[in-house]
Amino acid sequence: MRSDLSASGVFAMLGLGCAVGAELLDAPSAGNFVRRDAARATVLGDYVYVDGGELSQLVDGKISSYRSSNQVNSTLSIDISKSWTTSDLVIRTIPRPSPAKANVALWTDTAAGVFYSWGGKYPFGLNMVKDALWKFTPDGGGGGAWSKEEPTNPTLFTALHPSEQGVSAYTNDTGILIGGLATGWTELYRGHTQTLPGMVTFNMKTKVWQNGTTGFSPFPTLVGASAHYVPSFGPHGLVLVFGGHTPPVVGLPDLPTAPFVDLRNLTLFDPETKERYWQMATGSIPPTPRSFFCVTGCQNPAGGYEIFLFGGQNQRDRFNYDDAYILSLPGFVWTKLPDTPAGRRRGATCVPVGKRQVLTIGGIDGDWRSADPAPQGLQLFDMTAMRWTDAYDANAAAYEQADVIKRWYSSG
Repeated sequence: MRSDLSASGVFAMLGLGCAVGAELLDAPSAGNFVRRDAARATVLGDYVYVDGGELSQLVDGKISSYRSSNQVNSTLSIDISKSWTTSDLVIRTIPRPSPAKANVALWTDTAAGVFYSWGGKYPFGLNMVKDALWKFTPDGGGGGAWSKEEPTNPTLFTALHPSEQGVSAYTNDTGILIGGLATGWTELYRGHTQTLPGMVTFNMKTKVWQNGTTGFSPFPTLVGASAHYVPSFGPHGLVLVFGGHTPPVVGLPDLPTAPFVDLRNLTLFDPETKERYWQMATGSIPPTPRSFFCVTGCQNPAGGYEIFLFGGQNQRDRFNYDDAYILSLPGFVWTKLPDTPAGRRRGATCVPVGKRQVLTIGGIDGDWRSADPAPQGLQLFDMTAMRWTDAYDANAAAYEQADVIKRWYSSG
């Protein structure tokens, strides 16, 4: 190594992001932002928290030729107590004591006001350590702190294989992760890639982990899908699972040729009893195969529930989607939404914000050097007006079903 290389140069070469003196930032200005991918987000109180992922950005007007993307070392915080546009929003960064990861499972305990992060991959295999469960405790002002959370049953937890691209959801008290891939970048000292069977759960009240396959998981294997918990249906709520692929456990996973899950015959399960159900949907069925898309949802005042689905990738035909849909319950009817004006993308995450909007964060189409048309990788969708916008409205009117969905129900 050159003796005159500065400390900031060393950190930048190692890809350590926002280390002291480094030029790379975890929340660059809108003018320097290029792409963000594989992050996960949740909402607590007046803030959206974004954890993990990778980022590309301009430094002195260009993207590094050494590595076009870098891992994100901080947790990001977005204030939703007041209005903003995606171009003028200032994103806060919060130090993260553990090594940076992407594609983590993020589970939120709303009653306790905390969230948990587990699994995922270490981008580029950097700074890998033995995996742990981390808990984030907000401070009420957009900041907070991370701490390790020890399991009640450490023997079972130690035997688990951290993974990425699994299907993550959470109920009022339980974090859920179905399937996924264990690779050399998800687990220290792992030498091969494997499709993981079954489902892992973590009780956020008792801190007890469970792991099971037959009779416990709704799918033998599942990679690249999404899931969402609907609390208002059934005695324990229901978890709906969407899309993804079901590669075999034996052999290297090949998603382009693996069987896929369509979006017409939907799988649901009771998170307590694990009983499974299937329901045929109608309307404008989203095309498949589809993986690496985001879903989120909101309760409507009439007692139903709407689930928003956005983007993703067609592994078989090798293109990304730019479309979006609403699945309305209890009708199980899909409604096609306007395509995003910011282009195709996979790997975005999305959360409900304010009274009636959805915030989508990141996603990539092509390579890390293609600038995202969405400022800072952020887009907003108004669930009532059914339109995309670059402005978050903290004073929007209360959510109500869009007219097209109301007409469907009123028609009987």
